[in-house]
Amino acid sequence: MKPSARILLALAAALAAAPLAAQDNAPAPASEPLPDLSAMTGEEVLALFRKTSGRWLDEPCTFGVPVTTAMEEKIGKTVPIRRARLYAAVLCADEEKRYADGAALAQELNAVDPAQQSIDLPLYFARRLEDADMALATLGALEGKALGGLDKDEFWAISRMFARQGRGKDLDALALAWVAGGKLAFIDGELHEPIAVRGLREAARTGRGDLVDTLLLSITSPVSYIDLLTNRAFEPFWPQIEQRAGPNLSLVGAEHVQMTRARLTNVSKDRDRFSEAAHALHYNGQFEDAIALARRWRERAGPDAPIEEGDGWALNIEAYAYDALGQPEKADAVFEELAKLDPDEHPWVVNFVINRASRLVGQGRWKEGLKATVLAREVAEKYGSTYAKLIIARDRACTFERLGRGQDAASELAFLRDNAKDGIALSVAGLMCAGQNDEAAAMLLAALREAGQREDAVSAFLTDELDLFYTASILPNARDLLADYPELAAELALHMRDMPEAYIPQAALKRVALKEGPVR
Repeated sequence: MKPSARILLALAAALAAAPLAAQDNAPAPASEPLPDLSAMTGEEVLALFRKTSGRWLDEPCTFGVPVTTAMEEKIGKTVPIRRARLYAAVLCADEEKRYADGAALAQELNAVDPAQQSIDLPLYFARRLEDADMALATLGALEGKALGGLDKDEFWAISRMFARQGRGKDLDALALAWVAGGKLAFIDGELHEPIAVRGLREAARTGRGDLVDTLLLSITSPVSYIDLLTNRAFEPFWPQIEQRAGPNLSLVGAEHVQMTRARLTNVSKDRDRFSEAAHALHYNGQFEDAIALARRWRERAGPDAPIEEGDGWALNIEAYAYDALGQPEKADAVFEELAKLDPDEHPWVVNFVINRASRLVGQGRWKEGLKATVLAREVAEKYGSTYAKLIIARDRACTFERLGRGQDAASELAFLRDNAKDGIALSVAGLMCAGQNDEAAAMLLAALREAGQREDAVSAFLTDELDLFYTASILPNARDLLADYPELAAELALHMRDMPEAYIPQAALKRVALKEGPVR
């Protein structure tokens, strides 16, 4: 193989494996005018491509497509050159929002060299087009090692799309087929649990009791068992789920800790695995151990070590563990440290400045919380999702009401109403803070009756003792509505039961009770 072809192959293979979303909003460098490609030889065009190798990604339409097309014409339609040209065309279609064209080009790109095909590209365009059928066909066609290319973030994004469209059953059926067909072994281990949960729901729907034990083996997180033990979709298998969970979720909690510790031991410098291990300890009520793990990690890394998102989540858990132990001052210090990070250098800090503000509001520290929401909103406007912005709007609406500034809550409530489908629990809490209980109840009732919103609506009724992540909050909960709205209570009972007392998570039982403090 010629050296030039090897270079092209390496570039095309590496870049085709990357999600297009990573190219979104990338700043384009200053560009020189494109020379007359028709007057250049193949070697000259190739030299231009190699000299400005990143330019074809930054300028796919004005540089990438014409240059790679000229390479095809002057050098030949070799596999690496075709892949480079098609990838540039895919990027161009995405840039111009021609998503249907991009999907077709992605299929053509994968067909050029099946050994180098990307799962991410067709799934990306399926999401852009909100085309569940395209996504299902892409996922259903995966076999063997190709399943190993399924990215966890892409799977979660696809799952949210199916939920929005009320088509979760289709993805559940595929998940069960993967498990029944022995395909789970090919898939990234981090996806085994969410796939098994989906498969279990489909097994309950279709009477596949023979697969229950197999599916439950892949589910270890106490967070998952809260859903399994309260959501009526899993009701046929509640006896097996209860036996697997153990009293107060102690059996799965201990297994989850053991599993995440083993994963961290195998790759001791992996920040994400460290974060998983810290979360597992927190979810199991081992708050001191979670703090100790976070401290050891920081001490080993050293004071000058760069911080990454996995570190941030573990620090977040350390703060919440301090709260659970009744040491809010120490939790404050951890969040203040995270809030000092530059969001332009660490865009993921948006999660932590929001959690910092929301925690203060949830503890009734209204003035501190309101001040913290200012920073949270500033960062979220640039780096936050709609859901992130809903958290801030809820917190500000509730804070304004509690500080006697109800008139200032109007714009926050408007945002909560307009975007309720992206976070109904948040919208409902904000409305309840403002005394709009009738509207909140009607919103929840409608959502419970719509397949595409039901899962989120049910989650709005989970109380603090069933939320193993966040610090306990004094903000209103949808359950507070049930006594006054019997129609809502009756509808909820069709989809959810109260958690049996024997399975209240031990983490919740070990937390120090939160009392509302004075306005400050």
